[in-house]
Amino acid sequence: MQLSGNSINLVCDDYNATIVTMGGAVASLRYMGHHIIMPFKPDVIPAGHMGKVLAPWPDRLVDGRYLFENKYYQVPVDDIENMTANHGLVAWKEWHISSISPTALVLKTYVSPIYGYPFLIDLSVNYEVINGMGLKVDITATNIGKIDAPYGVGMHPYLTCEGETIDTCRLTMPYKEVYTLNERKIADRLVPVDDLGFNFTSERVIGDTQMDHTFASPDATHMNTVLLENRDLKVYCKTNAPYMQIFTPPFLNRKCLAVAPMSCPSNAFNNGTGLIVLKPRQYHTLTYIIGALKQVV
Repeated sequence: MQLSGNSINLVCDDYNATIVTMGGAVASLRYMGHHIIMPFKPDVIPAGHMGKVLAPWPDRLVDGRYLFENKYYQVPVDDIENMTANHGLVAWKEWHISSISPTALVLKTYVSPIYGYPFLIDLSVNYEVINGMGLKVDITATNIGKIDAPYGVGMHPYLTCEGETIDTCRLTMPYKEVYTLNERKIADRLVPVDDLGFNFTSERVIGDTQMDHTFASPDATHMNTVLLENRDLKVYCKTNAPYMQIFTPPFLNRKCLAVAPMSCPSNAFNNGTGLIVLKPRQYHTLTYIIGALKQVV
């Protein structure tokens, strides 16, 4: 057992992925030997929730407090700077192996009921490396309790082109609307991307752009693609998630770009935006794929 739990390697011809059981995190993903997410070693605690599953809410929950069905609940505040509860309850929990093969893995855990979240959610994540596609991740939550449960989910991979600074990389993504942030880094108003200088609908060099913002999908019924590329690689994240958090992390020397598919923006338990209410026996699945192509010179 290491600080990030047990590690499992998944291998196909094109891709090699390492998954760790602490937080169900993707610790590394290589395409033909090239790192396409920022890796961390399984014997360390990763920075910034790297690669972890974020449930039963992603991002920040103001004061760790919310109202659901006319009752107030309080969960622990762990983001002291902004006084929020950040990224749910399973990112630092040990998951167990449900099934495994050379190319696929299923990890499972429960969102164990606590006073601030007295709901019973079964979580299952299927990871599979597929030639010609990449690492496909399906996160499925099932309400196995007897009452309705508020729910949101995300995951937190950091795309990279073999560790090159993102300042010199090009970014393309389809999002035309983005949320402003208030003083506590909570999604506030949905505005056109041009208002914040975040229009990447056409390929554009990232430069010194700084982001820690939630973008709204133009069409969550289809897979939307975020594309990060340099002269050698095109790295993509495709997802059906209705929201995408994009973060340029200064603490990782801007060598990667956090691309976090989410079912809802921050504080959804309070503002209701994107909130999923799972009825007993009801389930929800979020899917994303990370892969790459070599640039043809």
